[in-house]
Amino acid sequence: MKIELQQIIAIAVKNLKIKFRSYQTYLYAFGFPILFTFIFLFVFKSIEVPGGYNVFDLAFSSVLIYAASFGTINAAVSLTSEKHRGTLMRLDTTPIGRTKIFIGTLLSESVFLAIQLLSMVFLGYGLLGVRFHEQKVLLLIIGLLIIFIFGISTLGIGIVISAYAKTADAATGISMCYVMPVLFLSGIFIPFDSPIVYFFPPFWVNQIFQQVVMLGDNILTDSFRYHSLNLFSAEFTVIPLWGAILIIVLATLVSLCGGILLFQRKTLAYE
Repeated sequence: MKIELQQIIAIAVKNLKIKFRSYQTYLYAFGFPILFTFIFLFVFKSIEVPGGYNVFDLAFSSVLIYAASFGTINAAVSLTSEKHRGTLMRLDTTPIGRTKIFIGTLLSESVFLAIQLLSMVFLGYGLLGVRFHEQKVLLLIIGLLIIFIFGISTLGIGIVISAYAKTADAATGISMCYVMPVLFLSGIFIPFDSPIVYFFPPFWVNQIFQQVVMLGDNILTDSFRYHSLNLFSAEFTVIPLWGAILIIVLATLVSLCGGILLFQRKTLAYE
């Protein structure tokens, strides 16, 4: 067990080293979210809304979700590279096996996701003064945990993409073609009233985050709110807030399990 754990950690460390040596890592994972942050700051900072907030305070959650969504690209590129280099075929004949590759990849991407979120939190809440409900740090931690779980779910989508992509560049392109439409159709950047938003996890994550972090709703007693262009006047649904969180957790499990099974099926057939 100790040896297996050491192998998994070694794979995770190797992945992180490769990631931080790539300029694309800094461009996609940090550059774009920071750029969006300052665009939102410039456009929305002066627009006040009820509750003592401005639009930038509310919109910052969408930037955090945007940053977490790049787990799709990270996982897709990482596993596609392993497949393209023939690493998986060689590992199939060794005691390390694919299971440790998957666990090591998920571990490295989870660590990287945590670094992303903490960096953006420092920028937004530390340097730019984004406000949240009574400045209660515990509420912010709960909200970030929800976004973190969502970020893990994006790794499953990345695994699915890596099953079909032939090269790392192709994996990046396909991932971008998936991530951006999903983010916009979820309404987290430009809110709009349509049932279509309910089919995209970013909508649920953003709504939960804003209810908990911005409005101070209690996840055990309050209910999920109807999507509305005005968060403060949105009506409650029959779905409890913790039920909405379970939807995100379930989506994460389905995404990861489905992605791994599909990847195994496609790559084993290919080999």
